[in-house]
Amino acid sequence: MAAVIGFATAWAVAMLLAAPGREMLFKASVENYAGKDVPTGMGMILLGAVLSGLGLPILIGLDYGAPGTWEFWLTLVCLAGLVDDAFGDHESRGFLGHFRALINGRLTTGITKVLLVSLGALLISLPLTWRSLLDIVLLVLGVNFFNQLDLRPGRALKAFLLLTGGLAIAGSVIAAVGWGGALGLLPGDLRAEYMLGDAGSNLLGALAGLAIVSFLPLPWIVVALFFFLVGNAVGEFLSFSSIIGKSKILTWLDQIGRPQAGK
Repeated sequence: MAAVIGFATAWAVAMLLAAPGREMLFKASVENYAGKDVPTGMGMILLGAVLSGLGLPILIGLDYGAPGTWEFWLTLVCLAGLVDDAFGDHESRGFLGHFRALINGRLTTGITKVLLVSLGALLISLPLTWRSLLDIVLLVLGVNFFNQLDLRPGRALKAFLLLTGGLAIAGSVIAAVGWGGALGLLPGDLRAEYMLGDAGSNLLGALAGLAIVSFLPLPWIVVALFFFLVGNAVGEFLSFSSIIGKSKILTWLDQIGRPQAGK
């Protein structure tokens, strides 16, 4: 029941705030892949939807065993991404690019985000054990994986829905709430009316990682960790857009719901 209420609440809040949030954030517009100026940082709306979805079941007396660290982790990741949206120069790309800049004496907003996300993952995984170390790595890689995906309208949201659908159906409250928020923002994102930005794509990764480590047994966590390791390597050294463009099935999935499909 908590998962259902959380899903419905997050979906409703995301739907209600999508339009006013777009107008509010329009001053933070950036040029998207098609050369159109669109507001970014809509991850803040997603965060509001997710926190509402997590909070309402507790307010009405449904205790689903959620630790207070969930909200801290999700908020930290989203705000770290928002800083990158607002102040990042985006000259350095990927883990290697940001660490290369750090070695050369330049502190980028990207490396600041990596450090904040890693610190947050560490704090919510205490006390440290070999299992919690796996959780930390998975959480950080999950955030970066979705950050690399958010290059076309709807792509990161679709990936989140596909990867966490089974968890949401099985009763994971964090996955269900993420689904609600994602579905609320998906229509406008597909129409390229706004961008999630790092604030949103990072938050999707944080939600996916948290749903996995809090709901699945160890063998599945190892599988998910391997998936994110491979995904990060692909995003670091290759191009997701190029890989998707070479596959008819992936291209079809990528373009579902996009009026500008094929562009």
